[in-house]
Amino acid sequence: MLIAHTSRARATALLTATVLLTSAGVSSTQAAPVAKPKATKAASITGLPKTESALSGIKGAWSGKPTFSFKWYACAAAGAATSSVPRGCTAIAGATKNSLVVTSNQEGKFLRFATTAKNRGGSVTSVSAATAKVSSPYTLLWSDEFTGDAGLPPSVQTSSGAPDANRPWQTTISGQGGGNRERQYYTDGVVQYNTDGTVAHYAVELDGTGNLLLNAAKPQAANDNHPSTSAGTSCWYGACEFVSGRIDTHDRVGFKNGLLEIRVKIPSDSSTWPAFWMLGANHSSVGWPASGEIDIMETASTVDRGYSYFGSLHAPYYYGAAPMTKQLSDLNLYSGYHTFGILRTPTKVEFRYDGKPYYTATKAAATALAPAGADPARIWPFDQEFYMILNLAMGGTLGGGPGGYAKPNATGGTLTVDWVRFSSVNGEGEVIRH
Repeated sequence: MLIAHTSRARATALLTATVLLTSAGVSSTQAAPVAKPKATKAASITGLPKTESALSGIKGAWSGKPTFSFKWYACAAAGAATSSVPRGCTAIAGATKNSLVVTSNQEGKFLRFATTAKNRGGSVTSVSAATAKVSSPYTLLWSDEFTGDAGLPPSVQTSSGAPDANRPWQTTISGQGGGNRERQYYTDGVVQYNTDGTVAHYAVELDGTGNLLLNAAKPQAANDNHPSTSAGTSCWYGACEFVSGRIDTHDRVGFKNGLLEIRVKIPSDSSTWPAFWMLGANHSSVGWPASGEIDIMETASTVDRGYSYFGSLHAPYYYGAAPMTKQLSDLNLYSGYHTFGILRTPTKVEFRYDGKPYYTATKAAATALAPAGADPARIWPFDQEFYMILNLAMGGTLGGGPGGYAKPNATGGTLTVDWVRFSSVNGEGEVIRH
């Protein structure tokens, strides 16, 4: 009886162990080995190795039913596909998906995409062949760096200077308010004298340290040392409340497609309304809004719009108070320099702030706003030549209160421009010199 009982116990224990091993995926004799994954087609990359381009990593083909993880590498040299990361390659921080947006940090490097496949048998890595060397898509075609001695800028045609068609900019003399109830008179003369009668500031001037200044101020009364800085004429509403500066490149230099940027310091002074914008080169013949308008940098220092900036398009089916537009805010807007820009192609205008896109207006979206059968040139005029305008307005529909009035505490301000630059993008972009 004792022997029989012991035999039954052993049999029961053996059966239990067999069930446990089988439920764990192991045979009762020996677990079958699982083969590591095998790459039957190496990992690869598609896309253009240029800054701001999007690359796609393709994991290749695998046997062994693995799971996958990914890494991107910037490498010092080119090379063919391999099963391990070559020497001279550094992992790109945070790049662990099968896509990568190339940054300027990778310029001059060769990119590789590594796929690691893993199953119960182990893990295997397949590294793509290197891309071509990463390069910048931008080629600088035109710029104004505003270098020179303090005083009237040599690149700007003023009313007091001898006519020179080679100057890319010209000043505006007007008190019409720009159609926006603005309160300034645009001049290129003196806006402020020192007490001894010497010139303190012109409406448009260089500061002598590499900046262009557009200055707005209340007119200064005459005294024994200097004349008045008032406009000497009436504005659209009566006696001009401010004098300020505006310049443009109309019939001098135009731009088509490409990347146009400006680096500026925005004034925080009450009721100031600075803008960097563009009009179609055919503006004189077709008028506004048929010519199209691109507002690259537009801000207004008011209570309800403080710290905000806008990027907008105006054309016949979206203009005035209802353009294609985007408004964003930055609490550091007035504390230092910022870069505003547009990247323009025949079918889109991408607005950028400090190098980063924040709004893209497209031809397709514009077409959706127009009636069926509308003239394509009126729907999307932004594939033609445009010229630049830079101004510092006071008050008006964006910078002022009801009726465009400037606030009682408004005294003017200064828009400081470090540079304006235009570049082609992957070969697309044109400067038109008149």
